[in-house]
Amino acid sequence: MRLLALSLVLLVGCSRPGSDKVLTIAVNAGVEGTALKTAAHEWGERHNTRIEVVELPYANLFEKESLDLQSRTGAYDVIMLDDPWFPKLVADLTALPRAPDPDFLASTLAVCRQSGTFSALPYVGNSQLFFYRKDLFDKYNLGAPDRWEKVLSSAKTIGGGEKMFGYVMRAAPGNPAVTDFMPLLWAFGGDIFDAQGKPNLTSPEAIEALRFMVELGKVSPPGYAGFNAAEVSAQLLQGTAAMSINWPAWIAAMDDPSKSKVVGKIEFAPMPAARQPGIAELGAWLLAVPAGSPHRDDAFDFIYWATDAAQMTQAALRGNPPTRRSVFQSGELIKKFRAFPAQLAALQAARPRPRTTQWNEIENAFGVSLSQANSGAATPDAAMQQANREIAAILARSK
Repeated sequence: MRLLALSLVLLVGCSRPGSDKVLTIAVNAGVEGTALKTAAHEWGERHNTRIEVVELPYANLFEKESLDLQSRTGAYDVIMLDDPWFPKLVADLTALPRAPDPDFLASTLAVCRQSGTFSALPYVGNSQLFFYRKDLFDKYNLGAPDRWEKVLSSAKTIGGGEKMFGYVMRAAPGNPAVTDFMPLLWAFGGDIFDAQGKPNLTSPEAIEALRFMVELGKVSPPGYAGFNAAEVSAQLLQGTAAMSINWPAWIAAMDDPSKSKVVGKIEFAPMPAARQPGIAELGAWLLAVPAGSPHRDDAFDFIYWATDAAQMTQAALRGNPPTRRSVFQSGELIKKFRAFPAQLAALQAARPRPRTTQWNEIENAFGVSLSQANSGAATPDAAMQQANREIAAILARSK
C-alpha cells in the first residue's frame, strides 16, 4: 500500500546499558514491518545489541534503500524489500553465506536469486486471493466465482438483488491499478512483454483484458479509479461490495467484529480463470544485507533467525503470511487461520512481476494508463497504445 505519511525513524533500545553494538534495519510501514520490528527487538535483547528501526512508507522505502545501496554508505544493515525491487538492488546486496533450506516455498525462493546466487531470504509470503461473499453466492445459487465471466455476471446479479456493488477494485495510478490488472491480463492470455522482451500491451489479449476491467468498473463503486487497498477493503468490511482481489494482510480484519460487518461471510479463493488458468500476483517481502553494511555477520545472523520456522510462526500470529511450507501446514495455525489452505495454494502457483531493473518506472507509467482507462479519460485501446509506447521508451533509455 502506498502511504503519504512522512517517513518515521524509530529507535528501539534492545541492549543492556553500555552496549556499543548496533543493528540498523529498514522496514516497510505496515503489518509486515510491525512483525519484523517485534522480532528485531527480541533478537537485540538476546544479543545485547541496540536495534535502530527506520520505518518508511512503501514508495519512500524503495527510494531510500536504492540511494543507500548505490552509494554504499552503510546506513542500513538489514533491509526489507518488495520482490520486484530485487533485480534493481541485487548488485549492491551481499550474497547469502549459506543456501536457504528447502522448507521455503519455491515461488518465494525464486525471487531471491539471480544467476544462481541467493542474496535475500523470503520473509512475507504475500500472494493475491479472491475475496467473495459466499453467503450471497449461496443465496443466489451462483456457485464459486472461478471464471472472470462468472465474476461479472454474479456481480450484476448480487448487485441488483442486494442493492450493493457487485465488485470493487483498486485502479489508482501506478502500483494499485497494475496490481489489480495483472491477474486479468494473465488470465486473458496477455502479458506485458513478448518472448523477445518487447512491450506487448497492444496485443488483442491485453486490450480485451483491459476492456473487461472497465466492464467490472461499471459494477464497482464510483471513484474506484482512485482506490487503493484501504478503500477496497473498506467496501468489503462495510458490506457494500461483494467481491474483490485483495492481499492476505486484510483477511484477519474480515473476521474481526470490531472492524467487520461481514464476519464469517467472506470466502477466500484462487484467482478466477479466463482463457488461461487464474494466477495470483506474487508480492513477497524479502530480507537482505546491503554490501555496505558494517555489521554483516550480525545482520545475517538476524535474518536467518527471523526467517526460521519458530520465528515465522510468531510472525504469522502477528499477521504476516509465511513463506515456509511447514508453517502453512501447522495444524494449530490452520485452526486459527481458516484461509491458510487457500493462501498456500495461491502462493505455490503465484507469478512474480516482470524481473527487470526498470520495473518501478514501468509500473508507474503502466499504472497511469490503466487508471485513465478506468476513469474514462482514455479508451482501453488508446490506454494500451500509450502504455506500450512509454514502456518501450523506458527500455530504450536504459540501454
